[in-house]
Formats: sequence, structure tokens, C-alpha cells
Amino acid sequence: MENQWIPVIGPSYCAPYPLQLQINTEKGNTYDIKGDRVFHVQDTFFTLHHRRVLCDNSGNPIVTLYKEHMTMHGRCNVFRGKSSDPSQLVFSVKRSSMSSLIKLEVFLANNKKESHCDFRVIVGQAKSSCTVYVGESSNVAAAMVNNGGFHVWVNRYVDYAFVVALLLILHDMNDYADLKNLAIEIGKAVVLSDLSN
Repeated sequence: MENQWIPVIGPSYCAPYPLQLQINTEKGNTYDIKGDRVFHVQDTFFTLHHRRVLCDNSGNPIVTLYKEHMTMHGRCNVFRGKSSDPSQLVFSVKRSSMSSLIKLEVFLANNKKESHCDFRVIVGQAKSSCTVYVGESSNVAAAMVNNGGFHVWVNRYVDYAFVVALLLILHDMNDYADLKNLAIEIGKAVVLSDLSN
């Protein structure tokens, strides 16, 4: 991956040096190493329309994340600006399970067949870290550690706005999975309670 530019959202978000970012998942803000805000999210939680907008620090919309109704694979489509027009699709993300690991598969807009993923995100077993890989290769685009927010390392020439959008999607999908597991546990408790009565 030496000197390979990966401008998924745009080349202006590719730095010729490694970057460190901190994502405050509570507030939807992303900060650089100096503590300056780089991005923020409008609608810090998915709205009725299942939509979030990632904006630059000036408030200009970069991409909009549209989450489809929850399915087993949980899918999110990301469009340029505030669009939902299919011609403005940048990439889509699909969740898949691999035993105890969580894996997100990322498909760029020009990958219509989705026979292979363009990027993948693998979450560690403790859900406290993840790595973004280029395709099915061992080339690391970015890595994240959850320290009450996300501390992110983005390799040089990798689109850091793309990485931030991916990690916001991952955070939302993990929140949904936790809620689903809680609902299952509550359901089991109700059934057991009914059986004992």
C-alpha cells in the first residue's frame, strides 16, 4: 500500500502522512491531534428517516449515512452531500458475523456485483478495537481503540473522512446489536417468568 492514494470520499481527505483522530461518539464530533474539531454529525442518532449527515467543521455536508431497516446483515448506504439519489452513492456497508468476531464489508459504488468487498472492518472480540483492511488483503488502512470514544490511526494516503464515516456506522451497528441482545434476554426472562407461574 506504499504511496497508494485511497480517495473514497475525496482526495482532499487523504493526507501524505499518518493521522491520529479522536471521535467523541456521544457528541458526534471528530478532533485532530491538536484537539481541533475536524468533523461533526448532524442528528447524533439515526432519525425517523434513519439518516445522519457527516459535516466538515464549517457545517458543509460531506456524506449522508442512510441505514436500511434492520435486517440480519444490517446495511447502511452512504451518499455524497445530503443526497439520497442512487447516482450519488459513495459506498455501502453490510454487517456479517464471523463466529465471535464482527465483520463489516464495504462495497464502493462501482462494485455493483458485490462479489468481493473493497474494504473490511474486523472488530476485536472485546469490541474495544477494530482494524480497517483494504479488500481481503492484510493491508491496514486504519485502526481504532475504544477509549470512551474512538482513538483512530489512519495510514497515510487513506481517506480519513471515509474512515470516520465507517466508524460511525460501526458504532451505530454495535449499539443496535447490544439493544437486540438486551431484547432477547428480556424476552427469555418473560418466558421463564410465565413458565414458573
